[in-house]
Amino acid sequence: MLSVVTTAEPRTQKGRATRERLLTCARDVAIANDGHIEIAWVAQAAGVVPSLVNRYFGTRAGLVSALLDDFYHRLHIEVLDLDLDDLGTWAQHERSRLERGVHFHYTDPMAVIIYTRLSREPEVALTENRHVDSVVKHAAASIRRGQKRCELPSSIDPELAGAAMFGAMQRVMVTALGRTPRPRPDRIIDVLWRQVAAAVDIDPQARA
Repeated sequence: MLSVVTTAEPRTQKGRATRERLLTCARDVAIANDGHIEIAWVAQAAGVVPSLVNRYFGTRAGLVSALLDDFYHRLHIEVLDLDLDDLGTWAQHERSRLERGVHFHYTDPMAVIIYTRLSREPEVALTENRHVDSVVKHAAASIRRGQKRCELPSSIDPELAGAAMFGAMQRVMVTALGRTPRPRPDRIIDVLWRQVAAAVDIDPQARA
């Protein structure tokens, strides 16, 4: 199996700032080129020599993996890791989380690139799998909390339901974001909420 050559996180503030600037340039290059990216292109965009990009990311695969890490880190901060329990029942706060998730994908141009172009590269498959596993585990933990509060059926397998929920999110978002014009976000939310409700065996109107 192919492995990704990466480097350790910079220890100095200057080093972290340089890495972040290169990562921002890499993100811009990937967006501008429909997911295609090369070390030389990022170096040119950043006004540096290619060896500096290699210094911080190791290889092209390491750079792409860093882009995946950055995307999923933002997804966790803006959507997955939010504590929404005070919004009411499991159905109510997870409907709210879904709405935030759809908004995140609609406003982040890296979403469709991550789910299509970049995650399909053999060298970064392990990185993508690691992040998907993390998202599924997060969803499963949420389902277990709902089961403990007797808001979800105890017969539901949390991991399988979590995988179904995120799998639906990925594929529906790829289809929606690839359309011109894009479907209205509220329509996507309704479609995905029905998938979530089916995965955990509740009435889609339970959020009301």
